Amino acid sequence: MSSSANQLDQLDVEHFFKLVEKNIGIDLDLAKTYLITSRLTHIVEQHGFDHHAQLLRHLVTSPVNDLHWQAFEAMTTNETSFFRDIHPFDALKKTILPALIEKCQETREINIWSAAASTGQEPYSIAILLREYFPELTKWKIQIWATDISQQALDKAVSGVYNPVEIMRGLSDSQISRHFTKLPNGHYQVIPDIRSMVQFRQMNLIQDWPLMPKFDLILMRNVLIYFNQETKAKIVKKLHAQLPHADAYLILGSSESILFDKSFKVVQLDRVSYYQKEPL
Repeated sequence: MSSSANQLDQLDVEHFFKLVEKNIGIDLDLAKTYLITSRLTHIVEQHGFDHHAQLLRHLVTSPVNDLHWQAFEAMTTNETSFFRDIHPFDALKKTILPALIEKCQETREINIWSAAASTGQEPYSIAILLREYFPELTKWKIQIWATDISQQALDKAVSGVYNPVEIMRGLSDSQISRHFTKLPNGHYQVIPDIRSMVQFRQMNLIQDWPLMPKFDLILMRNVLIYFNQETKAKIVKKLHAQLPHADAYLILGSSESILFDKSFKVVQLDRVSYYQKEPL
């Protein structure tokens, strides 16, 4: 195979990136061309293509099918860890969850949504935090929704099984011993009590959203940065509709902002900022 044969055609790259944006909303430019070779290699090998250029040519000349969706999902970023960027979890523990518990005393129900949950570390971290610091909530109705576009990531999340490297990222030894079972192969599985707190569902944020409950707390961290401004605005409008009251919380990634939407107000809390609906 010559190197020229594997040379990616710029027009094919542009066409493929347009397909990615149309179907999953991620806005990529030619500077991200390297992602094709770094993230689609397993698809090239699995489906018998000679090289990345051949796969790309097939994708841009064929109707969108399962192979396209494998490629689209592969282009997403699934970097995550338990208690990733610890500051939002500190804010949950010290301020946000105590306020929600006070707010929801009458209904004794709290709904939480972890959007773009990837392989499950974020929603499981929330469940662990609830069990460790708010034992009174064991008698409440707590729903943690966890969604992601990647079915492969969600399959891993549902299993709750992580290798030793993944398990050591963000968890203390005591947390591992309390909330995980060590398997014969050396991997670790989230205990049933924690797994039962989370409902995992596949969801494409730029398509029609399923019927969901209103959420007292939404975490959509490090997601909006991948969308163009128009798509971002549409998603933020939907997020606004999913928050039931002005005391509900929306937490984004530390580098993200939705100040362009005047229906939200930003609140600074120590090293974390969060958003709430502006009162009508």
